[in-house]
Amino acid sequence: MEDENGQKKQTDEHLALAALRHWEEIPRVGCRLVPEHVETRPLLNPDKPGIEQGRLEMWVDMFPVDMPAPGPAIDISPRKPKRYELRVIVWNTDEVILEDDDFFTGEKSSDIFVRGWLKGQQEDKQDTDVHYHSLTGEGNFNWRYVFPFDYLMAEEKIVISKKESMFSWDETEYKIPARLTLQVWDADHFSADDFLGAIELDLNRFPRGAKTAKQCSMDMVTNEGDLPLVSIFKQKRVKGWWPFVARNENDELELTGKVEAELHLLTAEEAEKSPAGLARNEPDPLEKPNRPDTSFIWFLNPLKSIKYLICTRYKWLIIKIVLALLLLIMVGLFLYSMPGYMVKKLLGA
Repeated sequence: MEDENGQKKQTDEHLALAALRHWEEIPRVGCRLVPEHVETRPLLNPDKPGIEQGRLEMWVDMFPVDMPAPGPAIDISPRKPKRYELRVIVWNTDEVILEDDDFFTGEKSSDIFVRGWLKGQQEDKQDTDVHYHSLTGEGNFNWRYVFPFDYLMAEEKIVISKKESMFSWDETEYKIPARLTLQVWDADHFSADDFLGAIELDLNRFPRGAKTAKQCSMDMVTNEGDLPLVSIFKQKRVKGWWPFVARNENDELELTGKVEAELHLLTAEEAEKSPAGLARNEPDPLEKPNRPDTSFIWFLNPLKSIKYLICTRYKWLIIKIVLALLLLIMVGLFLYSMPGYMVKKLLGA
């Protein structure tokens, strides 16, 4: 059989079905089973003869009155989903690819922000603020997303009810896999934002996050089956680093960045007792990130830009130049004073 991802999985359902169809052949305990126990009848309207107006499905049991009571009725109502709240904190990014060229310095940079949503709820996607002018691919956010959702534990599906169109009277129920999508973008002021990469996590089985950014690699996406997997519905809280990936011009996956995130799952009752605000807001606020001096706009902070370029980018080059100048000065002084010293020695002065 195929699972929701289209992957083949082993099952004994065909053996169980074969046993049920031949149950009467089993000695002593065997009996003939009724294969179709649900009665289906069409609903008809005399004003529209021959045209079904719907169907009624019933499970009808009949018991002789001279026999004991059959016992209480069995509850066959559909399972009701349980309300959960997923809180995702985006702490940092690292090694995000740099898309923009600085007009003044010629340095590569990116204005980084992270977008997230649960599958089937794209209209409720949430964005962090922008870490401007990152020259190293590092971004600092301390930003919280909050995603409430209904979940069927038995089917491992999120339940969403919405109208198929603006003309629909009733809502239609959809069951979709529980997956969290995180994307990294480069913000542009005068054009559309640039998509850089993404990571999609199946909340029932996703690779455990790396402890450090250096340990985070694209293998967490390409070799997911060989890594230890965790379920947020069992672990409840997970923190780590995950890779952002995107397809290049050759349609091959490449690493485009890394994100440090924390996932925390609560039931509706737990979330009500311990509320948390969106972004960095109350309740349970998050501290404002201590962004380095690379996070600025050049023409608004020229002193910081000069400091960064001198102290970070060209520090060793400047030190080498200073040492070379000192060496040249020493050689020049030596050559300048050497003739006079030699004359004094010859004259015995």
